[in-house]
Amino acid sequence: MKKPSLKLADYLNGCASFLACLKPYMSLTRARDGVRCRLTLPDDTRLDVVGRDEPHVALNLMHALVNVLPQSAQGEQKEMPSVSTQQPVVNSQAKETIMHSEVKVKQMDEKTRKAREQIGVTTKVSLLVELDAVAQSRGVTRSQVARDLLLDGLTRFDRESRTKSPAKLLAEYERKANDYSGAKKQNWSIRAERRLVMKTQLTAGEYEHSTSAFVNGLLAEALSHCPVATVLAQKATAITDASIVSAMEAIERVRGPKAKTIAAEAGLGGNRILANLILSGSVFAPARVTRKMADFLAVPLDVFSVALERCFTSQPVPAFKATSGKPEIDLQRKSWAVAVRELELPADEEARLLELEG
Repeated sequence: MKKPSLKLADYLNGCASFLACLKPYMSLTRARDGVRCRLTLPDDTRLDVVGRDEPHVALNLMHALVNVLPQSAQGEQKEMPSVSTQQPVVNSQAKETIMHSEVKVKQMDEKTRKAREQIGVTTKVSLLVELDAVAQSRGVTRSQVARDLLLDGLTRFDRESRTKSPAKLLAEYERKANDYSGAKKQNWSIRAERRLVMKTQLTAGEYEHSTSAFVNGLLAEALSHCPVATVLAQKATAITDASIVSAMEAIERVRGPKAKTIAAEAGLGGNRILANLILSGSVFAPARVTRKMADFLAVPLDVFSVALERCFTSQPVPAFKATSGKPEIDLQRKSWAVAVRELELPADEEARLLELEG
């Protein structure tokens, strides 16, 4: 049989693929004498190599990995027969043993393959809810939808990064992922083909992003272009004008001197001034504060958010006579930090309120 010809590039690509699979178990740090790499293998073997830069660390790591590979005994090597064109005689018992060993090796390879072909992800629960809705609509599992969306998102990134700044694209993907409602997150994993997993991990590392954050952005970007997700969003209950008007009336009933009660419920320490600023729509309140206020008024959070925006845009222009200039109102809503600092509260209370945004 003709021996296949292998080029140097084939060996280098194989080494790169092998190191990419081990990347989740690596830790790179800067040292005085260059770059240090610490690697923990599945059998708890720990390797610690140093190189003057990343390429030399990779070379030293490959050398160290070769040294820890299990070696056959010298006696076994001496007993190995030389290559011959004659077929060796194999009895039935030996043949059965060989076949049994091959099956065992295949089972071990399958287990290793599954372990390598998964990506740990941390996403908002609301994104998972949308992903599950798409899966249910298509009649497939979440894993299947996640693989399809991951591939679609990665393809879009590769295509768009040729004409746009990759940093801006990643920032846009991250914004889309953060735009999902709620603060609760969940850890889960995506199982995909080895090639897709490796490409995802390498691309994330190239742009200095964690694999979880990169995948999170890719999923959000892919969902924004998913036809099934678009149809499901259109079928969702729309925010009606009647519900917004009802929410604005509920807000009006607790504004003014009565705002102290809702301020206490929202964790503002009974600060009536700050509560009134939020209820007028003049301040972007932290999500946890807005959610508590909406629960206190028994109004859906999305309706309450829209009502706050309408309260701000519909506030009347103050009418008064002035010797110079014109009446002024804020044309933009203030950030939480700015609004809190303008109140000039005691240092401890100011710090407590600022931490609500964390």
